Amino acid sequence: MAGEAERLEQRGSPVVEPAPDPLRSERSGRVHWVVVTTRAARAEDKVPAGAILFTRFWHPRDHSWSENAFESLDHALRLFVDESGWVLRQQQALDGPHAFELIFEARREDFSRPSTQQILEDVGLSPEDVAKLLQRMKPEANG
Repeated sequence: MAGEAERLEQRGSPVVEPAPDPLRSERSGRVHWVVVTTRAARAEDKVPAGAILFTRFWHPRDHSWSENAFESLDHALRLFVDESGWVLRQQQALDGPHAFELIFEARREDFSRPSTQQILEDVGLSPEDVAKLLQRMKPEANG
């Protein structure tokens, strides 16, 4: 035991660094808070096979609710965090299966990017082809 104490003394005190401020963001720009609610998918939602979770949040650019189906909460979080660049600030369980409230920090520019419809039209699809493609991809309950 004495040998261990001597070795620790010789190494000196460990370097302690403060944790980053959880409310300070590394991204610049105006903050936009996004509240996403989730619930279990229901038969009437007409979600793709394997989807068990339904998400909903207000999309400021589209001035409408954005609703999507996911295979799991992790799948939804990956989309919002990894693909959209949002920062998860709070997560709490609500009453019911797969029911959560997720609060994300986003930036206004995250919502000013071109829509899927605009991107498809930019690569040469006609507005009619885009509408058909999006209708096939989107559950009818979301339209």
